Formats: sequence, structure tokens, C-alpha cells
Amino acid sequence: MPAARRFVLLLAVSALAALAGCASPPRHPALVQAEAASTLPPLVPLRRFVANIDFAGGYTLSPDGAQLLWQQTVGTDSGLAVRPVADGTVRTFATGFLPRPAGPTYLWLQDSRHVAYLKDLRGDENTQLHVLDTQGTFDPWAVTPWPGARSYFVGHGPAGSAKFFFASNRRDRATMDLYEADAATRSVREVARSDGHVLWWMVDTGFQLAARGRQLQPQDGSDVAVEVLDADGRWRSVRTIGGWDTLWLHRIDRRAGKAWGVSNVGRDKNALVEMDLASGRETVLATHPEVDLQFVFYPRTQGVPLGYISEPGHPAMHWLDGALGADAERAVQRALERGLLADRPRVTRPQSASEDGRRWVMRAFGDFDDAELLVDRGTGEVQRLDPREPERRTLLSPEEPYACTTSDGRKVTGYLVRPRGVPGPAPLVVMIHGGPWVREHWSSAAFNGTQMLANRGYAVLTVNYRGSWGYGREFMMAGKDVTFTRLQQDIAEAAQWAIAQGAADPKRMAVFGGSFGGFSVLAQLIRKDHDWKCGVDLVGVANWPRVIENWPPFWRNRHMFHAFYGDPKDPQQRARMLANSPISHLNKITAPLLVIHGANDIRVLREDSDEVVAGLRALGRPVEYLSFPDEGHSVRRWRNRMELWRRVEDHLSTCLGGRSAGWDFYELMPRAR
Repeated sequence: MPAARRFVLLLAVSALAALAGCASPPRHPALVQAEAASTLPPLVPLRRFVANIDFAGGYTLSPDGAQLLWQQTVGTDSGLAVRPVADGTVRTFATGFLPRPAGPTYLWLQDSRHVAYLKDLRGDENTQLHVLDTQGTFDPWAVTPWPGARSYFVGHGPAGSAKFFFASNRRDRATMDLYEADAATRSVREVARSDGHVLWWMVDTGFQLAARGRQLQPQDGSDVAVEVLDADGRWRSVRTIGGWDTLWLHRIDRRAGKAWGVSNVGRDKNALVEMDLASGRETVLATHPEVDLQFVFYPRTQGVPLGYISEPGHPAMHWLDGALGADAERAVQRALERGLLADRPRVTRPQSASEDGRRWVMRAFGDFDDAELLVDRGTGEVQRLDPREPERRTLLSPEEPYACTTSDGRKVTGYLVRPRGVPGPAPLVVMIHGGPWVREHWSSAAFNGTQMLANRGYAVLTVNYRGSWGYGREFMMAGKDVTFTRLQQDIAEAAQWAIAQGAADPKRMAVFGGSFGGFSVLAQLIRKDHDWKCGVDLVGVANWPRVIENWPPFWRNRHMFHAFYGDPKDPQQRARMLANSPISHLNKITAPLLVIHGANDIRVLREDSDEVVAGLRALGRPVEYLSFPDEGHSVRRWRNRMELWRRVEDHLSTCLGGRSAGWDFYELMPRAR
């Protein structure tokens, strides 16, 4: 038995007596009624939501299609694992904690041997690149061992090589230079140096530096030129876009004279476009009348877009490659027939592919399942890669899209999770997203924070208020200058919608949010649009002038913050910013508040939370404070997440009357370094 599992077993045995009676029963009438009727699902231990030792996911194929790479638990921390597709021999690598979401945090290099991965050691977003040799001993190469520098992957090197491109602000913290690394020789060379105005670099389908985005003036928000590197070594401007325009290029093929990406230039919403590299003209390939297109899928390194997702409510996959779409549907049908899926997926999308396009990893999302399927297009064979969790259907609750109309006639959308087995209005937690220039997305019912709250008996509501990204330019700009007023009213009116639907008890509601969402928690408790019983403020903004004056030097979107909140250098605007900052209204907060912050946060300094807590304590108001010395703007280490959610669980149980599982023996596990 592995040492980690022996330790867990020992703790489990020794803690059985202590566990007895630790759970807190529900006190809210709807939950008491459900408990008496035995309709509540079993109380799932907190560790199941934040410290699953059986986690495995984020599968990706090597370029030659012969191997799989994925993230899984190694020992008591995160790690990576590889195995050949043809057999089940697994090798694991104890990389230390990695962000749980799968994706660009790790990838295969072109030689199908080396793997590159990113780490943020302190939570200060100074990400470092590492490479490991999957055929050697675990001796990772620190590609960017540069203190205080931020580095990230840009593009692959030639087919079959161990070369790749990355950007880093090692030389100048305010801008990114381009480098090439070779994992075979463990060497790095500078490829191109920024003149201080380069926002991004791009490598083409020929695996060479091909394009860059260059700001034409020093100030944020000035026009940006999209420039292509011609064969003569000169940069040529293809087109110029405004500081408020979106043009995100995903792929460029200089031989074909084309590039593909999403753009809202000259329109309200982001469309999938093909751009001619000679003229800069766009051809719209796809658009949606209600939402921006965000997720576009391509072959591994070559070729044109294969499809995209639109998400006005539930997501929908739109295939541009009809043959691949048909193969994906056949794979899903075969998986259903073989019992590999818990339910029919609402959407199936590509996740990874071999270079020849024969083998694919497809992600199939259903209400209670999000399966990762290995599909062989040549044979039609389908294999499920990730562990099945049939218990989701009886323990968790599906996410339901909703739309409501605000008092001034604007449509806002979001998602509602109702607690399983609870009749009538339940206590409500409104989860407020950050940004504000992001949006909430639908997801399968999985073992995460939202579902933990639902398991404890809470309805959970999210809302894409005005100012959110994803619903067009006009909808986003409607949040300008109203972040403390009309935007907050959208959140309150979404909660009122939940009350009107019979989902929420108006006498037992709380707000929970991070970053801008944490600011909104404070704003809601100050404004009192509802009788909020408590709040959870995670890395929330309390002082807008301080946030903008302590900007990370590599951020180039200051103009957006000036437009939405103000310019602290202007005395009148600074006064208005302070008037719209929670720090100026702490005397109005009376509901119990839990404040959480990472000491290494570079986006919202910990001083914001320090001052909120000190101010409320001076006023004699109920406030708790949880600060993590090894975290930043998000809490990523599972042991810290355990502590965070235990505090949240008990905080909400006290003020809303939901269930709490109480002390979890995983809290005794040592903290990973």
C-alpha cells in the first residue's frame, strides 16, 4: 500500500471517534422538513469536493498519437502521469501542485517525449516553465529560473523536435520578449526583443515567429497594429484595431495567407473570422445573435477551424468539419451503448488530437457526467479515460440556465443549482463572478464548491450582470460607471427572480464572491437591496484607487479600469472612486462577514482586506479573517482549499441554517511545500 494511502487509512481509523457527532444538522425549516422526510442526499465529506485522492483528468495525446498525458494526484499533491495508448503501464511525476483545470498548464512537445508545464510557486503570477523527460528519470528542467519574471508558452517548434517558443518579461517587467527553448540540449536563446510596445507574439503553422500585436502609443487603450513578419525579415502592418476592439488570433498560416480567430471589429459581438494577411479583410465564418463566440477548436498544429461553441444557456457545439462531427456523434452513441456515459451529453467537443488527426480525446458534458473519451477515427474504437462517478446522479444537482429581465428592461442570464430533495424555498447563496469582464458558464454537476453548497442544502445562483463579457460590446459597456449602483441592482434583481420562482427564501440569503465579486459582496452588504444574512469576501476590492495605482507592470488594460471606475490621478475622479469603494462605507455593514485573502495577491493587495477587517472590528461588527501566506489571487493548494471551504461551510451554516459536515480528518494532512 502506498505510504500516502497508509497515512490516510491510519488517520481515518484514529479519527472515527472524533468524527462522531461533528456534523451540524440543518436548522432551516425547508431542510428540517426534507431531513424528516429522508429526501436529503447523504452529507458528502468536504474532502470529496476539494481533496479527491483519486482525481485524474485533462488527458492529452502526444503528437504521434502513441501516448497519453494527464494530471492526477501523486502522493498527497498534484502531479502528471503518462502511459502508452496501447497498454496500461503508467509513469507518474510528482510535479507539485498544479492548477486543477486541465489545459495549457501542461502539454506535449513535438518529439512526443518531453512535456512542458507551468508553475506559479507563490501565487504572485510569476509563472515559470519546466520540462520533464517522460522517458528518463524525474529530473525536471527549470527553463525559466528567473525570480520575479513571468513566462508562458507561445508555440511549438518544428515537427519531431523538442523545441518550443515562450514569452517572458525577464529583461523588462513591463513587456514580453520572445525566446526559443530546446529541451534536448536544455538551452534557451532570445528570438525577438520587444520595443516596449509588443502585447503578444504568435508562431505560425510553419513553427516560426510570424506575427505580433504592437501598441502604437505608450498609453493603454491606444490603437494596436497586427503585424506580420514577411520573408524579407520586415514587419508589415496588416490592420489596426482600436483599444476597445477584440481581435484574438488563434492560428496563422503564412503560406496560405490566412489567419483565424474571433473579432468584434465593426460589430457588437465576437464572431469567428478568417483574416486575409494581404489586405487585413475579415470574412465572418460564424456568429451568434445573443452571445460572443469564445471557444474555437482546431487540428493540433495545422488546418482551419473545426468547430466552435455558442452558449446562450446550455452550450452547443457547431461543427465546421462535418466528418469529424459525425465521428464524434458516433463515438458518443457507442459510449452510451457500452455504458461508458452516465447520461447523453449536452455538448461534445475536441480536447486533444494526434498530429495526423486519427486519434482524438473528446470531452462529453452531460448533466451528471463530463467524460474524457479516447476516439480512434480509423477503427471507431472508443475508450473512457477518466474515472466514472455514477454517484453524481444521486448526490449532486444539475445546473439550470435562466434568464430574467431587470427593472430597466435589460436581459440578464445565469445559472441556478437547486439543492436535491429540498421542497419549497431554500436558503440561497448568490455566487458573484469576478472581472467584471468574464462570464459564468454552464457546467456538469461535479464535485466542486458549488455542488458542496448544494449538498449542504443551499440553492446557488450565479448571474451575468451588465458589464460581464460574453454578451457583446454594448452589454459589457453598460457596466461602465455603474459598478456600485445599477450593476449591483442587477445582482439583487436576479436574487429577487429566484425568490419569485420559489427557489429562494428571502429571509435566508447570502452573497459570496471573489475579486470584483468580493467587491460586489461588500457592495451588497452596504446597499442592503436584500436582507443579506452574511457574506463571504474572497480577495475582494475595497479601495479602487489602491488597486489601479498598484498595477502589475505587464498589464496593458488600464484604460478599461479608468473607463469603468475612474483615474486616481484626477482629483475629482479619485474622490468619486473612493465614494464608490467599500472602504468608505464600512459603517453600513452589519451582517456577519468572512474575509479571505492570499498574501501574494498582485491584483488586489491584501491591504484591502486588512483594512476591511480592521475597520469592522473597530466598529464591533462580526467579521472573521483567513489569510494564506502561500497564495495569491486564487487559493490553489488543496490543503488551503480545505481550510477555506471548512470556514465557509460553518459560516453559512451559522447564518443560513444549512448543514455542515464538521471537522474532516483530511485537515490533519501535512501541508505540501
